[in-house]
Amino acid sequence: MKKRGRRRYFTGACMLLVLAVCFKAACSQELAIPYYIEISDKVAEPIRLAVLTDLHSTFYGEDQEELIGALYEQKPDAVLLVGDIADDQVSHEGTEVLLQAIGKQYPCFYVTGNHEYWSGEEKEIKKMIASYGVTVLEGAGSILRVGGQQIHICGVDDPDGYGQKHQHNPMAMAEWENQLMRCRQELDRRNYSVLMTHRPELVTYYTHTEGEDPAGFDLVVAGHAHGGQVRIPGLMNGLIAPNQGWFPEYAGGRYVLGDTVMIVSRGLCRNLLPRVFNRPELVMVEIWPEG
Repeated sequence: MKKRGRRRYFTGACMLLVLAVCFKAACSQELAIPYYIEISDKVAEPIRLAVLTDLHSTFYGEDQEELIGALYEQKPDAVLLVGDIADDQVSHEGTEVLLQAIGKQYPCFYVTGNHEYWSGEEKEIKKMIASYGVTVLEGAGSILRVGGQQIHICGVDDPDGYGQKHQHNPMAMAEWENQLMRCRQELDRRNYSVLMTHRPELVTYYTHTEGEDPAGFDLVVAGHAHGGQVRIPGLMNGLIAPNQGWFPEYAGGRYVLGDTVMIVSRGLCRNLLPRVFNRPELVMVEIWPEG
């Protein structure tokens, strides 16, 4: 009986250990660095873009050393800051420490997210971000030159800048659409084009066509969904996401939208809400020439 009791105790302890290891792995907050490769006949040499979104001013180690170090190791040609880099509930210190390190190190581009608008300080946040050498895009584009070639980086503000509950506010969405249209009108179809937008759920606008003229963007990068908070790899890509609800279609990953590809980052925020099988991520997108 004593041997049987010891065996049961040992088996129970092993099971608890396995469960603890699985739980730790499932809830890991370790930074992930996923890679996406896009092929295009519009580039002659590879271009590497880093996509950062939904930081919410989170610190990654002292002085952002973990995030900055990971970014330096990747050697991107440009950094795309796709909204909610600052937050409405915490100080902007984490944002400023990051931008101080990267703003002059790389060409950086920024668009707003909903939390910058919720803070009521969106104008001040934009000025602060621009002060570090970052290009703030508000319904406009900018040419990024890499190795003798150029690509077009466009960006739109978050639609919450035109009023809360924008999806039920036709005037707000009309203003946001005007920004999107201005970006389209700038495009030179010979150049590879990227649209920065915080919102993946507005996918119908990114695939919108007028007559035979396509939306024109080769790549759309977005965030906002936080990876759906809870994932079950191979079964469920996300449990719940803002403005998408339960089982969001665009929680994180790569989505083909006709001739356009949308890449949705799961974001960088570490907070009290559990992220299950959903590590925060620094997304890298490489654009390779055809052949």
